Amino acid sequence: MEKIGRRTVLAAGAALLVAAGSVGYAEFRSSPAEADGGSRTSSPRAGGVDYAEDQKANFAASQLGQALLNVIPRFDGYAGLQILRYGIEVDTAGSPDPQLRAAVTRAVQRYRYQGREIEVRYRLVRYSERELKAVVQRIRADDDDLAKQGIELSSWGPDITTNKVEISLAHYTDAYRDVLLSRYGDLVTVTPHDVVIKPL
Repeated sequence: MEKIGRRTVLAAGAALLVAAGSVGYAEFRSSPAEADGGSRTSSPRAGGVDYAEDQKANFAASQLGQALLNVIPRFDGYAGLQILRYGIEVDTAGSPDPQLRAAVTRAVQRYRYQGREIEVRYRLVRYSERELKAVVQRIRADDDDLAKQGIELSSWGPDITTNKVEISLAHYTDAYRDVLLSRYGDLVTVTPHDVVIKPL
């Protein structure tokens, strides 16, 4: 089972992660600690609006996020986006493309919450979405060869927090991890325990 990325839907006041389509990938999280990966500050903006936890605010940010997903993945360096407590974070490999910034500015002006613009911040990362998707395709092509070595993949796909392709194995060992890291380099991370995907 391949995991290509994630997008949000809103249900019962929470942001739920589901499979993404081809327009880009995003991760809209309701847990600031998770979203920050323990290293970034994500506090509500002035005025106390929490876009990660408040249902109405999260829905407004989701509308803006979807509008951005329809436009900005085409630009060089785009690496994903997610809703955090203060608003939306857009990840880019290197400095954001001026045209990407302009597209974000136009979208922000159209989607507001309580009459105010939803804040968008940028995070510089190492790999673009295109680079990560290329690794996803390589792993898909290598699936049979890896299976012959005893490496049974459970899932794989871009992880916005680590800015790498996350691989999980049905039967994890350090040796299997080393094979994958040797093959794909720093573009991947391997979940250090067994992950069994139950069929729906």
